[in-house]
Amino acid sequence: MRMKYYKFWVKESVKINVGQSAEFVSILSGSNTSIEDARLELAKQSRFVEQKINGESPADDYEVPIKEHVEQVIDEANIITVCRYGAKILNTCQYTVLDLDDYPIDFFDMFRAVRKLPKKERIVAKFLQRLTKHPELGTDFRIYETTKGVRVIGKKYIEPAGKGYATLMRSLRVDWLYIILSQKQQCYRARVTPKPYRMKIKTIKVTSPLDCETQTYQDWAKDYAVAAQRFSVVKLIQTVGADFSREPVIRLHDTLCNEGRSRTLA
Repeated sequence: MRMKYYKFWVKESVKINVGQSAEFVSILSGSNTSIEDARLELAKQSRFVEQKINGESPADDYEVPIKEHVEQVIDEANIITVCRYGAKILNTCQYTVLDLDDYPIDFFDMFRAVRKLPKKERIVAKFLQRLTKHPELGTDFRIYETTKGVRVIGKKYIEPAGKGYATLMRSLRVDWLYIILSQKQQCYRARVTPKPYRMKIKTIKVTSPLDCETQTYQDWAKDYAVAAQRFSVVKLIQTVGADFSREPVIRLHDTLCNEGRSRTLA
């Protein structure tokens, strides 16, 4: 399976039959064809919701769509979206992306030099240590510093729906919510622009992809883009294995993150 996303969205209040009564619920529906097609899909979704509410068992699609505004389609495996607080997100099913804010602890660490390292250096050291135990992760990586921890981009794509995926990710101390989202959306996510509150600018709440079509959002996005140029999202720490920095998606990731510009991380 591949990640599912939509370019066109509609949100409408529809009537749902609940037992002997009727209720109106708001439903968001998308399409890659047109607004009109999104409305047709909305009718199907309303029926699906109705069946669920009434205890029926409609055919369920485990893979859920990315319900965010699509800012850019890079290729069939990579897109840029806008998240709930306005930052841009790289969604990829070409690379494995791990944001590590913690590290696995082993009993014998107390006798090793790793215990004296600063936290971020410890995260890197423990990740590199884990590579010897998990060759399935591949051999080529780019390791970056982030505000709170470390981002690892692996050249080899690890299928989130694969057997043992969750166990592998947890052994690396990947956040469990990120694991679930990766499995649901069949992709990895990497924030490529700063969090607004870290830049001390006005924040915005994006409740649906349609919010990004409003003048309020567009005005905010202009100010946000200007402020973002003063910050970086990541700084490269090291590369492991083959250098894949010239690959288009990696170059775009680094450019959008302002990597290498020696700016404050946000």
